[in-house]
Amino acid sequence: MEITQITNQEESALDQFKSQVWPEADAEHYGNNQPAFFRDTMTLIAKDNNEIVGYITLIIDSGVAQIEPLMVKTELKGTGVGKQLLKAAEKKAKELGVHKIWLETGADWKAKGFYEHFGYSIRTTLPNHTGGREFVLMDKILM
Repeated sequence: MEITQITNQEESALDQFKSQVWPEADAEHYGNNQPAFFRDTMTLIAKDNNEIVGYITLIIDSGVAQIEPLMVKTELKGTGVGKQLLKAAEKKAKELGVHKIWLETGADWKAKGFYEHFGYSIRTTLPNHTGGREFVLMDKILM
């Protein structure tokens, strides 16, 4: 056996292999109660006088969404822009059948408190993570 990096010419062979092995793995893991598997990305923007002042991106995968990222113009932080973006993203996610949202943020960043305020819970600490910093993994179940 040899291990090699896939080439463009091998992509269709890999797609065929995936179509054979995934249904078997899904049946093993989920039985007859399989989730609707799909992957999509959605970005919402906040505008003030036609200028973008913030955005949030959700990567949605089979009923679970990852916030990647939520960004607000520096001088507008604390004014409710982030709250409006987060609430709009949660509403849209529910409409799309998402049952849980998760994210990673710095353990000592203000964002951690922001997300806690809106019902996100710390699930674990990620030591020596991005840039060697400690991060936390947070999530929220959407009702």
